[in-house]
Amino acid sequence: MSKQDRSVTEQEKKIGRRVSRQVSVLLTEIEKEDVPDRLLDLARELQKALNDKLEARAAE
Repeated sequence: MSKQDRSVTEQEKKIGRRVSRQVSVLLTEIEKEDVPDRLLDLARELQKALNDKLEARAAE
């Protein structure tokens, strides 16, 4: 059972990294567009929050 739990954790980490990369790509594309600064600020806050969450999970 412990082995199964570990597999799920690794899968979640992989998914988190994939999502983080996708969000990063989206942010790069957003920054190329003529958008309000507030939207960019919110996108950066989202990326930071996602990164913080992934780091916290990795530390567990």
